[in-house]
Amino acid sequence: PPVYFYEDEPPLLLSYHWSAAATPFPPQACGYLYYHPPPPRAPLGGSLRLRVSSDDALGSDLMLPNGLPWEIVLPRIVRYKHCVGALQRLLEDGLLTTTTVEHCRNVFAGRPLIPRQLIFHLEQPFALSMEQSKLQLTIVGHDKLGSFVKEKLFGDPGPRYPFKGAVLARFELSPDRVYFFMRIVKIVSPVVCCEDGYDGRVVAPQEGGFLSYRIGGVTRPWALRIASRSSAASALRLLVDP
Repeated sequence: PPVYFYEDEPPLLLSYHWSAAATPFPPQACGYLYYHPPPPRAPLGGSLRLRVSSDDALGSDLMLPNGLPWEIVLPRIVRYKHCVGALQRLLEDGLLTTTTVEHCRNVFAGRPLIPRQLIFHLEQPFALSMEQSKLQLTIVGHDKLGSFVKEKLFGDPGPRYPFKGAVLARFELSPDRVYFFMRIVKIVSPVVCCEDGYDGRVVAPQEGGFLSYRIGGVTRPWALRIASRSSAASALRLLVDP
């Protein structure tokens, strides 16, 4: 549905969720838009969210099927023409500054489209399906972007994905700041093994535990050395380097 901020500006076009096709907003999606401010170290991580009215005076954020909040992130608000009214209102209300807007434009310069999964800070959760072939995240640093890609996160060698289900995860630093780990924050849909007697490398994720693999009969957490020269480590360092 369209939302008009000004008569002489195009409306903000809202959509709920896309997978193979557009999913309509759920019936209870009635409330108001508000600006969710970014954490101090991630100034580009603000977003418009929909607060759903309820018996609770505060209400709650509208959620997506993958367990994340529905939102329009700042880089999309700044980039897309149908968001110009929302951008102007945020500036007028003092929720954004022209400095932040120009900073956002500079960081995303040369990108005709804003990537789908943006990670602005280390504690930010992201959605994972047990059957997805590749995890691809765009990491937003202070003044540049990085790309974290991992193939077959929950797959065995060959076209084998022994589990079904969906989770939320986030990255985490080891106490000695030598490794990145991936912690399972929430089980969104039940994790079910599809193979009787499965004993391959993939370990069923546990809520609160680390993403782990079975190697030589020993279960070890996935770990990425921070000092690694890989593009994945370079991208994640954008979230911890000053």
